[in-house]
Amino acid sequence: MTYITDKQVIVASLYLPLTIEIELKDRKRHSTETLRINNKGQVPNLLQTLAQQQKKKEEDKKDLFDCVQPERTSTDIEPSLILDNCSWFIKQCSMGNIGLNNSIYSIQEQTPHLSWVGTLGISTDTLSDDAKERINVTFEKAHQCYPIIVSDAVFDGHYNIYCKQILWPYFHYVVQDVSQNRISQDGPWQDYKALNRLFSDRIIRRYREGDIIWINDYHLMLVPGMIRESIPNAIIGFFLHIPFPSSELFRCLPTRKELLWSILQSNVVGFQTYSFARHFLQTCSRILLVNATPSGIQLDTHYCSVGIDPIGIDVHSLNQKITDPIVTQWVAKLREKYAGKKLIVARDKLDFIKGVRQKMLAFEQFLTHYPQWRGEVVMIQIALSTSEQNELQVHISDVVSSVNSKFSNISYQPIVFLHQDISFVQYLALLICADACLLTPLRDGMNLTSHEYIVCQSETHNPLILSEFTGTYGSFGASLRVNPWDYRQVGDAIHESLSMGQSEKTYRWKELYKSIQSNSAQHFAQNIIKRLIKADNTPDYSFNTKKPQLNADILKTEYRACAKKLFLFDYGGTLIPHGKPPGSKDIDRVLHVLHHLTNDSNNAVYVISGRTKFNIDMDLGSVPNLGLSAENGYYIKLRGGEWQKVFDNIDFSWKPTIKEIFQYYTERTPGAYVESKDTSIVWHYKQSADKNSQYISWQAAECQNHIADSVNENFAVQVKSGRTTIEVVPHDINKTSIAKRILEETKPEFVLSVGDDRSNEDLFSYLNKQDNIKVVTATVGTRSTKANYYIPNVDSVFSILDQLQCLHG
Repeated sequence: MTYITDKQVIVASLYLPLTIEIELKDRKRHSTETLRINNKGQVPNLLQTLAQQQKKKEEDKKDLFDCVQPERTSTDIEPSLILDNCSWFIKQCSMGNIGLNNSIYSIQEQTPHLSWVGTLGISTDTLSDDAKERINVTFEKAHQCYPIIVSDAVFDGHYNIYCKQILWPYFHYVVQDVSQNRISQDGPWQDYKALNRLFSDRIIRRYREGDIIWINDYHLMLVPGMIRESIPNAIIGFFLHIPFPSSELFRCLPTRKELLWSILQSNVVGFQTYSFARHFLQTCSRILLVNATPSGIQLDTHYCSVGIDPIGIDVHSLNQKITDPIVTQWVAKLREKYAGKKLIVARDKLDFIKGVRQKMLAFEQFLTHYPQWRGEVVMIQIALSTSEQNELQVHISDVVSSVNSKFSNISYQPIVFLHQDISFVQYLALLICADACLLTPLRDGMNLTSHEYIVCQSETHNPLILSEFTGTYGSFGASLRVNPWDYRQVGDAIHESLSMGQSEKTYRWKELYKSIQSNSAQHFAQNIIKRLIKADNTPDYSFNTKKPQLNADILKTEYRACAKKLFLFDYGGTLIPHGKPPGSKDIDRVLHVLHHLTNDSNNAVYVISGRTKFNIDMDLGSVPNLGLSAENGYYIKLRGGEWQKVFDNIDFSWKPTIKEIFQYYTERTPGAYVESKDTSIVWHYKQSADKNSQYISWQAAECQNHIADSVNENFAVQVKSGRTTIEVVPHDINKTSIAKRILEETKPEFVLSVGDDRSNEDLFSYLNKQDNIKVVTATVGTRSTKANYYIPNVDSVFSILDQLQCLHG
């Protein structure tokens, strides 16, 4: 067996894949009775209603389906119930992200050191300390699971209120009202932080150097940042299993900055679709003023890679379950029960976002506009329980009752609505018997019911009707796409699916099945872990804490041993502090050091700056035998020579558009101005602590977002965000090209390159790859870098150079 990794992989999700079932033995009225969730408010099984209508006495007291009780949530236990003396056993947890669990299980043999962190999904307040300790020890030793045992009150505030009433709607394009936004900053937000802290503390205690941490979903968005505070060098992945909304929606969330910044502390962030990833990058750029590229975001501490990893199902495992004889028996029962009828099947959480009400209204439209199908088509809707508040918002019962009263008769009921789950074998049997599957969420991530339906249709190849607002649709082009808000279109799609010829059904099914195979559960889990391994093994963007500090002793040996030496310096932030005006003492110090270095005929010294020719000449032009480069390598002035261009045929057609954008924001931003260079345009804005600071930051974010939307896709340019600047430059102009030319001209044996900002990273990378040359690259300041050393500040740069001067007196 080939392992994906032999390192420990710590997977964190809200729920563990395992939980416990508690039995009471010491109470007569609860003797050996398994605790169950209360069934308050459940909608009756309408199959039983149908049986009563048909007056079949033998079916009066039983349903066709065996309904499965949901797991207990932390608010369902009676407070008076005390479990000091109880027995319990471990079982599979039916709550949480089953798709994630199946994905991890599918590669378990390839990851021998796999640990899980999560809650048990049951109330724990009634457990004694001794019982909690026994649960912890058993889960750790037997299953490598590390339970988070949290109070019921904190879990309720975290999950039922903050996650389900605040985050879930925002992430699914529903803006909250004033009262919900208020509670988001009170107790529930504190509960959200508290549970995230429990997760991070447990992971930190479990962590060993080199471990890989994989955090999942919107319940735990603060965990990456909390771990990063304690373990700066940890390799952290975060995957969001639900949609990420556009910046226009996310910016309405009061806690937007805390959540975004924490997610960005991950090395790898994954999303289900391209649009979700794009929304995340645009939102980070707009709210946090970071420079986002299509592949990720470079921060001062590390590089955050952003990618697309659609989750799938374990096709082989599902096919094995389909062959279960019990599934075959249920298929026979269903076909007998609905002989001569067309079945439309659906399974959704009873949540407004899932569009169950809209689906029922669309089915009513279908029966209204296609009367030939009345009495011939039955829709079976499985509605899974969610939080009580979310269920109340759906208002589904009135629609189901209206449709059934309008179109049913003594032998026919068009909608069978089950407000409870059914056993998995019955679920598979339903998918096998279905003539169409109707999934119409208003917003959704990767809807795995659609994947399971396609696998179950291996013989009949019946169509899938899918909302265009699901993440799945991007991979399922052969499905029948619908807008769930367009009831007539959904009704037409139902008619089309039931009328479709077999050849078209088969063609569509093959295309869908091909997509499922290529985006399987195994591929998803393997890809996430491989991306995290790559982040760990790629030295280009590692932390400064992994880099040694450069000092003169490191340089002395190489400096003495090599005859021809080359010095490449950035200017602002490297040789002078940012913001220092020409003529200051700092400039005098620079001139003194450069004079001394250039006086040695074995030294070639170049200052490569982003400033204009005029400005760099004014500051440093008096130093004899000094090489200069302006505007990030577009111009070069060889030692003793004149200025000349390095690049030809650079496209500057973008300049008028950028000037217009910058001018627009200059007119609206106090203290801002535009600087035009030969190769770039810079927008300068002033940050201050006065009342305008928040407005200026917002304008800068809007300006950067405006450029990204208007220019980046049409021109080969890059946007560089400084502390108080936004600069737009052509992609082709960089310091690497100028370095190649200087190396050809000087042919050095030793190179020292020092710079302080992102414009130097490609230069560092290029120099570090040079063979037969002793190379030392160093960044100034504390940030992630491709350089192999770091120097704390400008003063330290001069301290090193002063010591080198002493070697030659």
